[in-house]
Amino acid sequence: MSNPQVHIVILNWNGLVDTLECLLSLDQLSYPNVKTIVVDNASGNNEPDAIAQRFPEITLLRQSENLGFCGGCNVGIEHALRNDADYIMILNNDTIVPSDLLEKLLDGIRDLKNVGAVSPLIFNYPAVDKIWFSRAKWLPERAKFALAPDYRGLDELQSSAPYSTEFACGCCLLAPAEVFRTEGLLDDRYFAFFDEAEWCARIRRHGLESYIIPTATVYHKVSRSTPSQVAAYLMTRNRLLWMKENLSLSVRLKSVSYLMMDLGGNFANVLGLTKEHQTKEYSRAVLLGYRDYFRRKFYKWDKAEEPVLFGKEQ
Repeated sequence: MSNPQVHIVILNWNGLVDTLECLLSLDQLSYPNVKTIVVDNASGNNEPDAIAQRFPEITLLRQSENLGFCGGCNVGIEHALRNDADYIMILNNDTIVPSDLLEKLLDGIRDLKNVGAVSPLIFNYPAVDKIWFSRAKWLPERAKFALAPDYRGLDELQSSAPYSTEFACGCCLLAPAEVFRTEGLLDDRYFAFFDEAEWCARIRRHGLESYIIPTATVYHKVSRSTPSQVAAYLMTRNRLLWMKENLSLSVRLKSVSYLMMDLGGNFANVLGLTKEHQTKEYSRAVLLGYRDYFRRKFYKWDKAEEPVLFGKEQ
């Protein structure tokens, strides 16, 4: 197959300016066989109409409610599977892509075995030399993934062969469509954050690996697509869910001290007992994340939690 068909799935949720800029960069792709799908998660201010007017050639899938990153992307993935996609790319709306992105990713995949998913190097936009994501590595003592743990210089990194990673980043993740057909979609319990880590861990259990193609690059406007308190809530809740389902008890125990410090520190911050490193609103969102994990409340947050999640920003 000389030019397999690639379907690019982009989620828009009240992010019109970034989405339009991302689509403009996709217009410059040199790869000849690509289709773009935008899933709008019930954005306000007539954003879907603005997208359709500016880019009438794309497929626009309008949703009547906010399905989250997972649910929204799943709508786009299912559309791609129904329409003969050979590869499916999940791409954040707050990214800018170089014209040769797809050629480099597909060239990199060609010689790999047991490919589940790949990502490029992802830079912190607008910098052209500040890496945001180069490899995912779990740090038990911090209960988190390091996203750029490589200490090689940029030139050395970009000239290296494709290498493995614990997960391919959902900011820009390319996978054979057949993997989604056989292994399933994103787990929408997560709503957003840790969802690609769960999916990559799931497919790894069936022998499929995730890789970085370091010759390929994408530029990411970090922390633009999700309000900070919403991100704090989901990251806290979903980290615990991912750990419970994908790590052994012995590895999880290495994170207990850090998690207790995190919980206690945010509780003390809300009470005004410590020097404020985060806003009280941020700490309240973190505490909601812990609470909802322990009461097994996943998917989207409760309506009653929105004053905390969408209140005063940092």
